[in-house]
Amino acid sequence: MTGFVNWNQKEDSLQCLRLLSEAHETGIELGVAVVDNASTDGSAQAIRAAFPEVHVIENNCNRGAAGGRNDLFRYFLSTDAGYLMILDPDVSITPGFFGYLIEEIQGTPEIGCIGVKAYYADRPDTFWMKGGGDYNPWLGSFEHTGRMEKDCGQYTRSGEVDAIPAGFTFAKREVIEKVPEMDERYFIYFEESDWNFKIKKAGYRLVTSERACVFHKVSSSLGMESPFFYYYRTRNNLLFVARNSPAYCWPVFFIYFFLYYIPSILYMLWRSRQSGQLRGVLLGICDFFRGRFYECPHQLLKEKKNDNGQK
Repeated sequence: MTGFVNWNQKEDSLQCLRLLSEAHETGIELGVAVVDNASTDGSAQAIRAAFPEVHVIENNCNRGAAGGRNDLFRYFLSTDAGYLMILDPDVSITPGFFGYLIEEIQGTPEIGCIGVKAYYADRPDTFWMKGGGDYNPWLGSFEHTGRMEKDCGQYTRSGEVDAIPAGFTFAKREVIEKVPEMDERYFIYFEESDWNFKIKKAGYRLVTSERACVFHKVSSSLGMESPFFYYYRTRNNLLFVARNSPAYCWPVFFIYFFLYYIPSILYMLWRSRQSGQLRGVLLGICDFFRGRFYECPHQLLKEKKNDNGQK
């Protein structure tokens, strides 16, 4: 089974579903589900009209990336499917995609999830990332292998990672049975990394795929420069470190984060006159220390263009 969460990405979602409907692989029965997070662009109706075989879960509010994927997990567990491929609606799969993943995950019982290779849609010879990243608990950051590298055949082998972006994750049923929820406090960003760490604690390995790959448009829903991007990334970075970095790493992290990383971000935003983004960073810090999580409550961050959803 495969599925994704949609929020006002009608055209991307329809294109993704068209490609999935054409992905006929011998011996693979593919069920598809879409969680619609209260889109206002007619996404749910358009998907039902164009693809009546797709199961649409229509929420009455925007439950974010974490909440929407939890809805997808619940539906998946109500079926008898053995695997779940979590996608983003702005990706395009490639031939042989599902067959490669099933072959790779069946070969090693301790593998719980596989991250697929992702290329930029507008630069198909360049990696967005190899399929996952390694975590530095001292800095509270991930180093994603292959980021912006040209594909010269350097990543033809699987490798173990600490985390996989959720929209590129192939998971066994038993993994979702044992770890059935993402933490909805994150709303968006770091929710999948937190979930990945729970999976590793349950005894599973996370690896990257040798052959399965997608092309990715990159943040077509939230927007890489929106105030909400800076808000969620700042607040949730702090939450993730508090939950997942060892306590002995915290002093180094806080020195780095507040004396180097945040000042450099604020200076860059001030120089470029991005006042909304600057407010997003400061409000994210404040809300972490206030214990204010889930969806961003701050109206002053809203711009003319809606940009508060999931990746």
